[in-house]
Amino acid sequence: MRMKRMLWILIGAAALACGQATTPEVPKIVQKMVEVRNADANRVAHLVQSPGLSIQYDSGMHVIVVRGTQDAVAAVEEMIRKLDVAPPNIELSVYLISGSLQNAAEDVPKELAPTAKQLHALFPYKGYRVLESFVQRGRDGRDGGTNGALPGGNSTYDFRYRSVTVSAGTPRTVHFDGVTLVIRTPTRNVDKEGRVITSNTSINTDLDISEGQKVVVGKSSINGSDDALILVVTAKVVE
Repeated sequence: MRMKRMLWILIGAAALACGQATTPEVPKIVQKMVEVRNADANRVAHLVQSPGLSIQYDSGMHVIVVRGTQDAVAAVEEMIRKLDVAPPNIELSVYLISGSLQNAAEDVPKELAPTAKQLHALFPYKGYRVLESFVQRGRDGRDGGTNGALPGGNSTYDFRYRSVTVSAGTPRTVHFDGVTLVIRTPTRNVDKEGRVITSNTSINTDLDISEGQKVVVGKSSINGSDDALILVVTAKVVE
């Protein structure tokens, strides 16, 4: 009888131990706030979304809050660190070149000599000269632009682009979305309120430029003459 009771005790202890061994341990839930210093917290948060995780973000405060198991939160934090890099800076060089049907004189800098040769093949103008040039610094994902007066006349220009992005890989391609060049030339006419009426011409396009490549974007008439204003741009990524 005593032996039988001992046997039942051993069986019960074994069953209890077995039950304890198969009971899964509840994973610990943690919450962590990760600062996003360079990238857009909104875009990063959408990229690191994962089942079983709670991810909240505030772009104004530059933070992402992650809630989940300790291992999952640590993995997402590492992904955020890798994505949180400063967007590259882009240097855009813009040349406004005049093409003349009458004057065959050439006045372009040495670095634009191959471009001038290309222009002679594309257009019927006898001579080309640089009216204006400027360098525009921008950043991936941002807009940019500048304006000024064209020398030798009363026309003004306004150059803008809506956004710029840089491709991965080598060679890199710089994409400009919504490039616009507007040339405004005042006329002798005025409107009902006495304001001078301007004659406007424009170039509108999107651009893909291989880094270092000079691209002839397009041409527009200037000062109502047969001469043309030609837009040439080149871009490079500044590390």
